[in-house]
Amino acid sequence: MIIPRFLSEGVYRPGRLAGVRRCIWLFAALGLMLSSIFLASCTGLFGSSPSGTTATPTPSRLTLTKLHWCGKPSMVFRDEGASVTATASATITATASTTATATGGSTPTATATTSPVPSGPRTISDWSQVEHNLGFTIYLPATLPRSTCLVSAQATIHDPIFGGNFFIGYLLPDHSSISLSEAPLSSQNTQFLCNPSSGASPQTTTPGAGTPIPTAAPSQLCSGAKDMTNIVLLARGSMDSLQMFFNALQPNVAWIPGS
Repeated sequence: MIIPRFLSEGVYRPGRLAGVRRCIWLFAALGLMLSSIFLASCTGLFGSSPSGTTATPTPSRLTLTKLHWCGKPSMVFRDEGASVTATASATITATASTTATATGGSTPTATATTSPVPSGPRTISDWSQVEHNLGFTIYLPATLPRSTCLVSAQATIHDPIFGGNFFIGYLLPDHSSISLSEAPLSSQNTQFLCNPSSGASPQTTTPGAGTPIPTAAPSQLCSGAKDMTNIVLLARGSMDSLQMFFNALQPNVAWIPGS
């Protein structure tokens, strides 16, 4: 990882830390996305609704909990914080106070001491415990096309750089995919922007003397914000269609498949 110069030199410049944290998070989010399955076409991602969304289940769309895993369930939740746990010490020490005995004498009062023991990063299996410690609200689509499957989900809490982050990826019925990576808002720039992740623009091809056939839209890496949540979206489609999908994301959507 490339370390910003002002950090490597140990020089803190006010106003730049938030930008550096956002930049690091964006690179981390992109790395997670590119390590998942990607991407064929955008057909079927937004359904047939003119607005690009369907808020209620239909025969062609299901709520996220009604979807299934693509394979073996893959959920990885990590607590990166070093919490401190008080544990009893094996050493018994005598306090300065004394207790009177029946014979008029006194005896020292023995007490067991406790000492804090730091614990390092650990894996968490309870999603509710993770969700309550992320530090931001998760935004997800209310429904996705039937036969969509969940590839993987990851989350981290108490990260020293990000605070918390969440990643989820889906494989759609047409073998295209969509991924969302979310973290606490760390920038004043909340404008929704997209860039082709491959650096290429849509083109057309002309087989022989036939009519030009448009190629599939490129993979778009988009970023924006909802309330206090930074969201990075990776999918295929035009900026307009991805904007509509982004606008339709809902807070606190239950997403773990029921079976």
